[in-house]
Amino acid sequence: MARVLTAILALALAAPLAAADRAVVLVVNAKGPVYQLDPIEIRKVYLGLPVLRGSHALHPIRNNSDEALSQIFLQDIVALSQSAYDRRILALVLQQGRPRPLELKSREQVLAAVLADPTAVSFMWLHDAMRVSGLRVIRVRWKD
Repeated sequence: MARVLTAILALALAAPLAAADRAVVLVVNAKGPVYQLDPIEIRKVYLGLPVLRGSHALHPIRNNSDEALSQIFLQDIVALSQSAYDRRILALVLQQGRPRPLELKSREQVLAAVLADPTAVSFMWLHDAMRVSGLRVIRVRWKD
């Protein structure tokens, strides 16, 4: 009976932890000047509009390491379809000469880029962010 109760208690405690892992968080370099961003600033960063911290513009890094992250980015971060986002970015590049946001295809590339740039902003799964020192989680963007 004690074993059954222990197993049930372990499962009950593990369930919220597993659910918490299914969260997408906004991350920055812990040594950088960014401590918070509101949802409008986050959207502006990824739409190529200038968002400043001190005298430094923030640099967006789009995490394309998996399809679920890409869909969450489009739905919950920029609130645009892929084609509308592409048109918006292309217009900024052609009309204003702004650079496209950096798009990286692997978690390791995203981590390296954020850790190398104190003004970089990216997003990733919470469980990935928690494994890396040097990152600051500044906002939960999506939760399952």
